[in-house]
Amino acid sequence: MYVRDIIFVVVFCCCLPICFFRPFFGVLMWTVVSFLNPHTFVWSLGWAYPWAAAVATATVGGALLFERNWRNLWSWEVFLIAVLWMWFTFTTVYDTNLSEFAEVRDDTWFRYRFVSKILLMVIVTAAVVNTRERLRWLLCVIAGSFGFLVIKAVPFIILTGGQYRVYGSNGTMVADNNDVGLALNMTLPIFFFLAKAESGYLKRCFGILFVATIPTIFFTYSRGALLGLGAVLIGMLMTLRQRLVLIPILLLAGAFGVFFTPDHWRERMDFSNEAAVIDASARSRFNAWTYCWRLALDHPLTGGGFDAFTKTLFERYAPDASDVHGPHSIYFGVLAEHGFVGLGLYLVVVLAVFHSLFRIGKGARQTGDEATRIYSVMLRFSLIGFLVSGAFLGRAYFDYYFTLVACCAILKRLSQDDSSQPVEEYDVVAEELPA
Repeated sequence: MYVRDIIFVVVFCCCLPICFFRPFFGVLMWTVVSFLNPHTFVWSLGWAYPWAAAVATATVGGALLFERNWRNLWSWEVFLIAVLWMWFTFTTVYDTNLSEFAEVRDDTWFRYRFVSKILLMVIVTAAVVNTRERLRWLLCVIAGSFGFLVIKAVPFIILTGGQYRVYGSNGTMVADNNDVGLALNMTLPIFFFLAKAESGYLKRCFGILFVATIPTIFFTYSRGALLGLGAVLIGMLMTLRQRLVLIPILLLAGAFGVFFTPDHWRERMDFSNEAAVIDASARSRFNAWTYCWRLALDHPLTGGGFDAFTKTLFERYAPDASDVHGPHSIYFGVLAEHGFVGLGLYLVVVLAVFHSLFRIGKGARQTGDEATRIYSVMLRFSLIGFLVSGAFLGRAYFDYYFTLVACCAILKRLSQDDSSQPVEEYDVVAEELPA
């Protein structure tokens, strides 16, 4: 055992009672453990204990005993999450009793329990985060968690000259370079708008992280992440009234991509190069998408259940049976695992969140509530990053995405709450937000 391990275990164990007696602290700690995965930075004990489950147990127990805000939990977003969860439960029970999917029964139930823990904590988050200050803290902790990954990656990029891909910690939801790119695309708007909303050192820190995140996304070497980055930045450029802040950054990002990246990076990102675009990775995606579609046609209502990606099933449904992979897409993944009904419910959640964010922003403009307005725009662009990059990644059950759904529900409730904090406490420039 190393000193680093001892320090981590002591700090973690001291925090667990606080999570129980102060459930909001537990929500923040859950966010750090889920997104940053600090246990992966220790050497011998990092993988020996279910850290996230311990935090979740203490937080849920404390919330049930000490929180009195469950009556405020109601919102369409939370209701739809509950309906989606019930459909996941139905497809799991139904599909695991079919002989066709018997070989993945254990994997299906394991994944169901994993996703259920995420959805449970999303509901707890929506109940516990009941003030503007708590929402602000939650968003700052999310930004700080991924900001740490950016700070860790930038020296690696500089020292290696960008010759190698940026990865996350092994065994986490952001372990793969594509997953890191997805998460950073979702965080980029949060850095930008928090830099506008905050003041002092936080304002400077988030501004620096916004700029540093762009080359970090570049060096994930993920084409899906690059497309997501383009969608987020161009969308912000076209929507924000004050574009002077973004134009120099976009020009620098373009120049950086052309002149300061390695040759093999430019070759991989050259979408006009047919050999680069239709490489082994792209062919694998097409193969997986075809598999998902054919499986869904055979089981249109329930799909094949969680983790229905096996060699036996690929031999039946995939064009290339030897190329067994995950779905490579949030949309095709839900389609294959939960059928057309599951995909429909998943997309209804997305549409409901965007509808709410647009209504929140419109109402905030009418009342002059700039704090609510800036958060609505921030969440909207963060979700765009997820939806665009996620089209090429199998991260349909990303806890980060569901946390943003909870943030939308919280923001909508707070925007309707007359007892919210005065908006003058937030330093927001109205001209820099979309009309």
